[in-house]
Amino acid sequence: MIDYSKFFSVEHIIMIAAVAAGGFLCCSVLALLIFKSFRQKMEASEIEKCFFAGLINQVTDCACLIDGEGIIKIANDQFFNYCGKTPEKLIGKNIQRIQTDYIHGDHQEAFRKAIRERGFYEFDVNYFRNNGDVTPFHLTIRLIEIETRKKGPQKYYCITAVDLKKTNEKDDYIMQQQDKLLEIQHLAKLGYWEIDYATKKIYWSRELYSILGYEEGEIEPTLDVIYAMAYEDDQNRVWKAFLNAFQSQKKVDTQYRIKNNLGKTLDIYLRIRHTFSNSNEHLRTVGILQDITKQVDLRDELNSQLIYKDTVLNNCSLLYIECNSDFSVKSINNPVSHLIGINAEAARGKQLLEIFGKLSRAHRNFVQDNMNFARPMPLKDFSGSMHYIQWDHATFTRKNNEFVNILVGIDITETIEQRKAIEDSFAIDPVTKLPNRYKLDQVLDNYFEKNGKRQDKHLFLLFIHIKGLYVIADGFGQSAEDQVMRSISERLYSAIGKYGLFVRRYSNQFVLFYPCEVNMEKTAELCKLITELLRIPFAVKDSQINLGSHIGVSKFPEHAKSKEDLVRFGSAAMHEAQHLNADYYVYSKDLELDVKEKIKKYKATIND
Repeated sequence: MIDYSKFFSVEHIIMIAAVAAGGFLCCSVLALLIFKSFRQKMEASEIEKCFFAGLINQVTDCACLIDGEGIIKIANDQFFNYCGKTPEKLIGKNIQRIQTDYIHGDHQEAFRKAIRERGFYEFDVNYFRNNGDVTPFHLTIRLIEIETRKKGPQKYYCITAVDLKKTNEKDDYIMQQQDKLLEIQHLAKLGYWEIDYATKKIYWSRELYSILGYEEGEIEPTLDVIYAMAYEDDQNRVWKAFLNAFQSQKKVDTQYRIKNNLGKTLDIYLRIRHTFSNSNEHLRTVGILQDITKQVDLRDELNSQLIYKDTVLNNCSLLYIECNSDFSVKSINNPVSHLIGINAEAARGKQLLEIFGKLSRAHRNFVQDNMNFARPMPLKDFSGSMHYIQWDHATFTRKNNEFVNILVGIDITETIEQRKAIEDSFAIDPVTKLPNRYKLDQVLDNYFEKNGKRQDKHLFLLFIHIKGLYVIADGFGQSAEDQVMRSISERLYSAIGKYGLFVRRYSNQFVLFYPCEVNMEKTAELCKLITELLRIPFAVKDSQINLGSHIGVSKFPEHAKSKEDLVRFGSAAMHEAQHLNADYYVYSKDLELDVKEKIKKYKATIND
């Protein structure tokens, strides 16, 4: 029997216990290190999630997150799209790789102060794209501090950017006013100012400078100048209007007095409106000022807009309609009354749409939804003639708090008709009054844009060359030739004009645009009809002149797949008919080979 006491003496037991304790301690330390490593990874993951959530909440257009050394940690898709690079090429890289005109030394002091006092810093920067374009951005840098167990507080910066180029393209509300609208503002003594919070700029209209007693551009526009001119008793009212418009996000009107730069005391009607984005970001503020001094002086108890109507609008070419809040008509001026054939008394109480008459759905939506008269509106007068009116819309509140809609319009019918006449003359042959080659090109472009890839559509072009015209011009003069051309066009149009667009392409050439499938039998029938019509003599002064014709035919899609080839093949077929002295010739592949051979010979002759 083995005596275990020899193996497990006191010394052995102590040694075994020590070894076991050491092993347990090592395992514990190793487990603790593994746990800490896992915990740190989990902690880093949570921190990253926290960063990302904070970043998303700050996104305006494009955004990224950098650490204190300027290393890019996270960015959104817009950021990568603007840079034109994948995340692998930017994440972990320094933000200075982005090509801008930002110089940190120029901003360092202001940056530190803004971060310390407000927690964020804003400035504008130009970004240089690889293609040479320059995009202006408005940047906001926000400090984000995260507490970690291992490294303690960590500082990161969230950079959000707004593309000012896109923003400015949308902000065309006031800057695109036309000269006639500026004249309306002058007649109505209406001025306005606008603050764009993206660019930190304020704009004054031309009439506002005049109301405040300055020449345009004489001083730098600021709100302080406008506010300081208000009488002390009225300043509180102006401030409340500004604040109420901001809080309610609606238009707010008020009336007050100013003493302008020229020392004149004026009564001012003011409207304030603030504009916000969908994310409730303050975009801009617009203020409209109207000098109503004369109206107030003339009749203190009557509404100033009635004086405006009676003294100005009834004695000018402007169209004026006044409606209440539901757009039932309250009054119209004399030009409107003369146009629609009813007096102001008969118009009172009618809906605005009744005054405008029958409108298309798009125009009705303009009137009913937002009064956004972006384009001229059609208005039929009492005689049935159509007029085109450019309207401008405004609203205000009377002294009795009655809400009023005002529409002021200019009749631009003559301008539109003149433009239409110029466009028509460009596309009409002056001798025959038929469409010319430019009109044919437009029609062909439209046809191939819609049907160029459809094999179920068919188009037939028939080119008609009139032979013998030079005899008339040489023998009887240009006026005689023009008279014969009118006779030819009338004779042919009455016979084949019903088939499609009949065009005078050149001085001795006509084209029939026939958007239908035409078989060879129908083609021969049309060509025979034209030939016989042109063989009938034409009267020229005291003589009878016989003319002839050669006709070329090309078809889509049988002969050509594009407009250019269809026209080219039709013209070539017509010339082949002339060459063969045939009445007509339909384009074929053989003709295409002949034309190519002629071109080769021609080039060879030139080279020789």
